[in-house]
Amino acid sequence: MESDKLICNSKDITYDNGYISLQCENYNIPETFEIDGETLLKKDAFHVSLICVRNILEIKPDIEVEILQHFCNFLQQHEIKFEGFTKEFRLAREGERKSVVALCKVSNLHKFADYLGEKTGITVEPQPVHVTIYTLQPNVGIGLNSPEEMEQKSIKIDVPEAVLVPLIQ
Repeated sequence: MESDKLICNSKDITYDNGYISLQCENYNIPETFEIDGETLLKKDAFHVSLICVRNILEIKPDIEVEILQHFCNFLQQHEIKFEGFTKEFRLAREGERKSVVALCKVSNLHKFADYLGEKTGITVEPQPVHVTIYTLQPNVGIGLNSPEEMEQKSIKIDVPEAVLVPLIQ
């Protein structure tokens, strides 16, 4: 993780490419995942996208710094922490791209969405929390920034024990 992308004096929260993200550990899962006759590759690094700032900026373009400051202020009172995987996995597709995501839990994310909505006057829905674990193109995920996008772009799948066990332990 590049230290210049860290925000809020944290050791694991970054801002990059329009997303505030929580960095995760490197999970001991197989290097490849076979599905639909294709081989997807394990990502080099894992994170949970907490909020897609660029979607908010489409509504109110001049508040990027304000959003980041609100996030940092929120962190002073509330911990945002990875709380584990849910055992739900999904195959996402967008054009030629494919990825496998593992749904997870993150503390206080809904509370932050409400807080940010109050501060900015914009309705902010928390996005479906997940970790992209495999991608068809190396390290190229698919944005699943709303429950609607999650439903439109992905389907539930089963994964082998070699993937499930290291994530659920």
